[in-house]
Amino acid sequence: MKSQLIIQCQNITLRPFSLEDQAVLRMFTQQPEITDILPDWKMNEEQLRDFLQFVVGSYERFNPADVRIMLAVEHNEDQRIIGWCGVFPNDMLDSSDREMAYALSKGYRNRGYITEAVHALTTYLFEHTQLNRIVGIVKPFNVPSRKVLERTGFRYVTRRRLTDGADYDYFERFKNKEQTEQANLMKNQFVIRLRRARQEDDTVLAEICKRAFEHAMRIWSKGEGDLDSNLCPPNYSSTRLHNYVLREWDYYVVELNGCPIGGVSINVLGHKHARLDKIFIDPVSQGLGLGSQVLELIEAEYPQIEVWKLETSGRQPGNHHFYEKAGYVRTYASTDEYGYEKRLSKTSTQPYLAGSPQVGTDELNAEFYQANLEGTRFSSSNLADSRITDCNMTRSKFTNLNMTEVLLADLRLTNSSVEFVAMDGVQFRDTHLGVNKVPMNWAHCDLGGSRFLHCDLTGVRLEQCQVEGMKINGVAIEDLFAAYDSLKEAR
Repeated sequence: MKSQLIIQCQNITLRPFSLEDQAVLRMFTQQPEITDILPDWKMNEEQLRDFLQFVVGSYERFNPADVRIMLAVEHNEDQRIIGWCGVFPNDMLDSSDREMAYALSKGYRNRGYITEAVHALTTYLFEHTQLNRIVGIVKPFNVPSRKVLERTGFRYVTRRRLTDGADYDYFERFKNKEQTEQANLMKNQFVIRLRRARQEDDTVLAEICKRAFEHAMRIWSKGEGDLDSNLCPPNYSSTRLHNYVLREWDYYVVELNGCPIGGVSINVLGHKHARLDKIFIDPVSQGLGLGSQVLELIEAEYPQIEVWKLETSGRQPGNHHFYEKAGYVRTYASTDEYGYEKRLSKTSTQPYLAGSPQVGTDELNAEFYQANLEGTRFSSSNLADSRITDCNMTRSKFTNLNMTEVLLADLRLTNSSVEFVAMDGVQFRDTHLGVNKVPMNWAHCDLGGSRFLHCDLTGVRLEQCQVEGMKINGVAIEDLFAAYDSLKEAR
């Protein structure tokens, strides 16, 4: 049987391993590009020898009714082994599953060799064995491996959490078209659910969000460098941003079969109004109608909300169609941004005022939505625990106020001024200088004892400032000046 397990391709040849290949295989065990994804390949010489003996011995025992095979991938021109490709059981999967697995040496990647190998081995096994179905699993972040499966006809099924505690994207390929169509029908029966996000979800949400938005940027940016904040949100891949949303807003994990495939964040604006801040689905799970199900689940989760609003990029017509199909009506449009609103009742389209305001008294319990309050004056008033969200406050002035423990977040403060303010204990986190990178100016400020941690201070200038006791990366400024003076004298 061993002689029959040679598969000739245009650029590579699949052939059985021999005991003489141990030195080449040893090279694979020393490449972190392979062992980081396949930790079982971190083998010493003895373990590798035993493994290779097992593989070589399996060729004579090859059973078309119970496929277990691993072949070397040899480069035709270089006449050297550059990887391996195999199909065998996986203890983390169903006993009937046969997994397609593969690895390629780092010097031969991105040339289509492993795709050629996977396609050739799949075709061979479907023609010469009793296999009717082959599966593949990849970790969500492993985009190159996912592309190999997709290019060789494997169909994404779902995301699964396996017995090692990690999430994997599960693919399958059938021998015949009828089985594929039946699997597609079953796939459409999957039900998703929303789960309130927890602190420990921040990393996986950031990873999925990163993949989703980078996928959208590749499709819709069209080579433009200056992208709007809906298509390329600031800090979208930062776990700190997702921590902020977890802390301040309603944040949900979108799960399919118990595994996270997306997220949705909601800013409840009032008793009857809410803003859909972000909804993102992992690219591998897009195009399956899951987004529409998420919108339905959100509305069911908030039955009291009568008006939903959102913004999306003006560059994404797919999003426009998606929201309009879900009943959202466009309220404004520009090159960078489209605004949408969905009303779930016959609520008046007039600005909304809730509560019973009693102007001139000590009590004012009011809620304003889409109200024109331009030029409004508040003075000598108790506004403690107020929430001001999604408002245009251009040229407003805040003076002589007690703003202790106030949160200022997700704001645009371009060209604003902060003057004569007590800022003891104030924390600045995850701020930036906007698209145009216009620097801030600090003048006549007491910043004694302040700490700058993981900040970009490129080009910062200190002029006529008191710097006694200042340290840069643990080095006293006095020592730096002394070293500078010594260097000048030496010259």
